[in-house]
Amino acid sequence: MSRIIVKFGGTSVQDPERIKKAAQSVIQQAKKGNEVVVVVSAMGETTDILINLLKDSAKDHVEDKDYADFVSLGERLSSRLLSTTIKSMGFASRYFDPSDIDFPIITDENFSEAKILPAESKEKCQKIIDPLLKEGIIPVVCGFLGRSYKEGSITTLGRGGSDITAFALGNFLEADEVIIVTDAVGVLSADPRLIKEPVILKTISVEEMGVLAESGAKVLHPRALKYKTDKMKAKIIHFQKGDLSAEGTEIIGAFTSKLILFKEELTMLTILGTEIFDTPGLLKKVITPLADKQISLYGVSIGTKHIGIYVRENCAQQSYDLIHPLVIEDERLKSITLKKDIALIIARSRDFIDTPGIIEKISRPLAQNNINITEMITIKTDILIFLEWKDRELAYQIIKKSLEEAGIVVTN
Repeated sequence: MSRIIVKFGGTSVQDPERIKKAAQSVIQQAKKGNEVVVVVSAMGETTDILINLLKDSAKDHVEDKDYADFVSLGERLSSRLLSTTIKSMGFASRYFDPSDIDFPIITDENFSEAKILPAESKEKCQKIIDPLLKEGIIPVVCGFLGRSYKEGSITTLGRGGSDITAFALGNFLEADEVIIVTDAVGVLSADPRLIKEPVILKTISVEEMGVLAESGAKVLHPRALKYKTDKMKAKIIHFQKGDLSAEGTEIIGAFTSKLILFKEELTMLTILGTEIFDTPGLLKKVITPLADKQISLYGVSIGTKHIGIYVRENCAQQSYDLIHPLVIEDERLKSITLKKDIALIIARSRDFIDTPGIIEKISRPLAQNNINITEMITIKTDILIFLEWKDRELAYQIIKKSLEEAGIVVTN
């Protein structure tokens, strides 16, 4: 027996036929003896219709509390409809509405971008949802919505928040698997609207999925993945398959926050030039000779007047010799210099995205200890900090402490 959380996106329940198909796929799993919790989005484009209705009638004079209450109607309707459909097929089901005191997702008082309160939500899940599952009842929970801890008001988790609901419930109920049923066949190698024949990825890591989601991929909400545990299976499948055991894209692993002190010394090569931004192919021209000689790059930065490249110190002279002829022959490049004894510290955490001021929290304590940052590069969930080699050990301890004070516990 497995405990499964299945989330049906709006296109998966946009009409009676698809609602029936969703209900049948849930019942298939229940017949196998599995415990199933259903998370459901609003039908089709219902949320957009509700938002436009509100804008057209009330213009910009809508209080956040009223906004959340009104746009919640889509999920509240679809949860009732799907639960009733499941019951019509002979299986016990109960829908959960955020106006109900038993609603399992408890949040703060932010009505439009509410944050889930883990301790309170987990307690509610284990007290209310867990016993129902053991009795063979199929809970149907409104996705995207929450219930505020203080007032019991309806809140929203932000657009795409049903994914967050599904993974949060999976975490709090210690589910074996979370299944996202959507209008995508899985995670693709490219946007099908831009590329004719993208490839379906059979597996993708949590970190990779997070980068895609933060970069604009609409398959999964990036905040949902913070709730995925290493033991929890997860996959994305297409609603047309009508079978929750169907293959799609499996999401592997779980987020872990890390702080890495790179062991080897680096050298920074700086290529001075003009028209850096306006010269297509200039960066490629500079780094191609290094790639041809199998020289790895540990950081690349581009300014209006320079290109910065970080390589291992034992490759510094070779890199210098390879790039210098290009500087001589290209009138847009003027000079190349190198700075040795550079250390690299890599901080990696999904929490960076939701932590305002994280750069300041890291850099200020370093400055207070007279540690100069040569360069800092931020890339989604990664922060690369380049500094002088002599400061590396102290800087590592300072950064680790700063992250812990921000509530981010890191491993090596």
